[in-house]
Amino acid sequence: MPNVKLIWAISLLWLSACTNHTSSFPIVPLTDSKRLSLAQTHLLLGQWSLAKGQLEQIASDAHGREYWRLLSLYWLSVENLEEALKVSKVGLSHYPRDGFLLNNYGVILGTKNDWESACSFFQQANDFSFPKRQSVQINLSRCALRQEDVKLAEKHLDQAKEIAELPVIGLLTELNLVLIQGNNDKARIIFNNIQTFGNVALGWAHFDEFKCLSKYIHRHEDDAAKYSYASDFTCLNGSRY
Repeated sequence: MPNVKLIWAISLLWLSACTNHTSSFPIVPLTDSKRLSLAQTHLLLGQWSLAKGQLEQIASDAHGREYWRLLSLYWLSVENLEEALKVSKVGLSHYPRDGFLLNNYGVILGTKNDWESACSFFQQANDFSFPKRQSVQINLSRCALRQEDVKLAEKHLDQAKEIAELPVIGLLTELNLVLIQGNNDKARIIFNNIQTFGNVALGWAHFDEFKCLSKYIHRHEDDAAKYSYASDFTCLNGSRY
């Protein structure tokens, strides 16, 4: 029993020493640069409140290009369009030729169904982006489809493919394009690829568009003779941007 008490006493002293030792180190505050990096990571992971928390703690004198980009993206991600619009305007007043902010502003306008203005901002984003941004090329391709310019839509989509593998919105744009061109076999392959993405579900910004396009594929497969025609451009109307 005395040995047990001795061990307990030694353990307590060790724990106390560790506590005192740890508390002797000062807590180093996060720099604004680190907070921006954390905010970006949280946005990529869909952790909206954590991203907002980091952005709110950034000093006003550190509100540079990256800050306005991330804040604009945050408000767009949580679908607060009015705040996103306001923040983007402020960001663009400081950085009028920033491709990221111009592209984001275009997405916001598209979400508000102002497609003529949205496409103008996408074009400006393309003009001022070096190197070219894949998201801008995809948005310009979708603009061309809305203007029923299939060749221009294909050109921008090809440029997007050259930059990187297409994300789900790029594949959806390509699905629109190949169905309009009447290439049903390729459409089925793209359709199957889109279904592998976890975010393709009810509530997704492009779900109605995806559902509309899937009807063309299923109709053709059910009765190729009756539904041999290509789709039209109306499925794009099902998307919020």
